[in-house]
Amino acid sequence: MLKIITGGLVGLISTATLAQAPAVNYPVKTVRFVVAFPPGGPTDLLARLIGQKLAENLAQPFVIENVVGATGTIAHGQVAKAVPDGYTILMASTSSHVAAYLYKSMPYDPLKDFAPVINVATLPMALFVHPSVPANNLQEFIALVKAKPDALNFASPGSGSAGHLVMERFLRQVELKVTHVPFKGAAPASTATIAGQTQVLFDTISTSWPHVRAGKLRALAVTTAQRSPAAPEMPTMAEAGVSGFEASLWFAVFAPGATPAPIVAKLNAEISKALAMPDIQARIAATGGEFIAKTPQQFAAALGPDTETWVEVIRETGARVD
Repeated sequence: MLKIITGGLVGLISTATLAQAPAVNYPVKTVRFVVAFPPGGPTDLLARLIGQKLAENLAQPFVIENVVGATGTIAHGQVAKAVPDGYTILMASTSSHVAAYLYKSMPYDPLKDFAPVINVATLPMALFVHPSVPANNLQEFIALVKAKPDALNFASPGSGSAGHLVMERFLRQVELKVTHVPFKGAAPASTATIAGQTQVLFDTISTSWPHVRAGKLRALAVTTAQRSPAAPEMPTMAEAGVSGFEASLWFAVFAPGATPAPIVAKLNAEISKALAMPDIQARIAATGGEFIAKTPQQFAAALGPDTETWVEVIRETGARVD
């Protein structure tokens, strides 16, 4: 208990009550909403959708700031060191979260220095090939690569990116050899595969499915347990003959680690409300993604095991960027 003296009167107020006080009127000024990737990608799109709704509902600006570089670790580093008062928050993804483990040292801990606020969306990935690859389904692709190891090249948005790590997991499970060609971002990796400069890539459905419909890419299998509503004709890995392989990208909001729990809870509730709106639900569904609301505690509990899965792949592959 704390002793409060007001006008000569002495009263007692619990520390729990004081901890809740910052959230009563939050926010009372502009919130800096840091995005770990450039404009135009799914991380940026989701941040802008949410930021607009939060600004409307809370009557304060949520200003998007794209802090790019080093696979999102620059943005993470800034937010980890920000004042933990709710006025600096981060839109991150699987890629930017696990990127810290690709470096020998980082000035922050991905699990200890951030307060998980809410999971925003989970997007499935899929295996795509250039039409010149003589494989119409996953089993034909596996047979082709086993007959000609290292004959094909796979593109990724960069060493240690989700596209790289998912492919490495897949290649190890089915015992294939395909040469890795890293690019600086998802767009150039996709462009190279569409042009036939590389022949294979794992990518989100939202990015590459339009190219499938245009005949510029061929889709072999989606990485989720169920078929994606955004591409219902694409089989799952299990349906295509590779059981036990699942991988999805998540996008989520974080705050600095010491942010008061009431502020984190308020952000969680307001973002959950925004994500439940039909227009945002439709936008997320159009990407093949889904939103299943979790409390900060539920999200934090799921984050640890998910992180360890990716860290294990990094260890196995020896992926590094420094």
